[in-house]
Amino acid sequence: MGIIAKVGTALQQLLGPCAEEAAAQSGVIVRKRKFTSLSLARTFVLGFLQNPDASDEELAQMAVQCGADVTPQAVEQRHTPKLVQFLEALFHHASHMVFGTQRALAPLLQRFTSVTVLDSSTVTLPDSVQEQFAGCGGSHGSGAAAMKLQTELDLRGGAVQVTVEAGRSADGTTPRQLVRRGAGALRITDLGYFSLSVFATLVGWSEHFLSRLQFGTTVRLAEGTAVALLPWLAQQAGPFIDRLVVLGQEQTLACRLIAWRVPPEQANRRRRKLREELRRKKGREPSAARLAWCDWTILITSVPQTLLRPAEAVVLYRARWQVELLFKRWKSQGLIAVLSGSTEVRQLVRVWSRLLAVLVQHWLVLASAWGDARKSLSKVCEAIRRFVGRLADSLDHTRALRRVLADVGKVVAKTCRRDKRSKPGTFELLNDVDLLDFRLT
Repeated sequence: MGIIAKVGTALQQLLGPCAEEAAAQSGVIVRKRKFTSLSLARTFVLGFLQNPDASDEELAQMAVQCGADVTPQAVEQRHTPKLVQFLEALFHHASHMVFGTQRALAPLLQRFTSVTVLDSSTVTLPDSVQEQFAGCGGSHGSGAAAMKLQTELDLRGGAVQVTVEAGRSADGTTPRQLVRRGAGALRITDLGYFSLSVFATLVGWSEHFLSRLQFGTTVRLAEGTAVALLPWLAQQAGPFIDRLVVLGQEQTLACRLIAWRVPPEQANRRRRKLREELRRKKGREPSAARLAWCDWTILITSVPQTLLRPAEAVVLYRARWQVELLFKRWKSQGLIAVLSGSTEVRQLVRVWSRLLAVLVQHWLVLASAWGDARKSLSKVCEAIRRFVGRLADSLDHTRALRRVLADVGKVVAKTCRRDKRSKPGTFELLNDVDLLDFRLT
């Protein structure tokens, strides 16, 4: 099944049978007057896809296109706790629809069955839901109530998986740590997910990992000799150090260590950031050893040298930024982190509607642009909004829906080009590692 057919099927399933099931679970439709479960779901999902800051009047206009002849007042009256439950249940249905395209971004990625980047983003919620979604109570993205979106983006085919957790849950303890992705898959994570036991489990499943090395981890050479890592690295020749090592003491892990010394200006930026973070969070200065660590970037991976060169590992780890750009689009364009609305119910309706909208938006990106390194995904997302009315009209007609999706692809093919830049971006680097302008000292 091609990607257009996959996306069309997913849209019809989500805004059809899944909407009916979510309505039955939540009891949002008591008596059928104007709104049905289908028209209600389509109004709020497509309405906020078209305009993430949609008013009741704009939602009423979308409702008419979706088969519900209602007024803005009728939309306002629909803002109830049951509507929140309905949209939340519908989002959980959507989050289980995981698919990607066969158009890989780069040949480098095709060496693996999938290349997933796992990361999280936090969204503040109204205090009334803190029992379900406990926040950290701080100022950095979470108050008394918050949700954490544990998100995996497959760089190869574009598939996205999202798991909603309480805001105070730690990345290292998320159930997604031990999700099986299949033999030959590569998982890329930052230090928040660092765990030798998890890495060992992945290796046992014939999967691969790529991560930064956590400061203070015991390192032994493959022959068993323990080393003081930084002095040992300083004695090695060549721009890259690429050695087989054994990490840990009680829990040990054999893997590759890839390291390089960064330019002084980059190391100094890291030290400034480290000092600021420790002063703010713990009120103290970092140790001399921790400051010296800033002179190096140190990766660890289970991918063998025959499958991945050091420079390719650099580019793949840099590609982890793509999930951050996904969060940026969701927040800046989709407004998922904006807690707007005159009541807490209205705020929650917007949170779940916007989350549904950005997930559907990503499906449409897959159908129209994924795999084309020339495209700006932010521009693609803006272009998609202009097709929402046609999508609403065609949802019940498979051929018509696929024509609309094909037209989205045609528009994107002719427009939405990335702006010119002085340095190659991630997509270009994945396709040509030799473009990496990476100064090593």
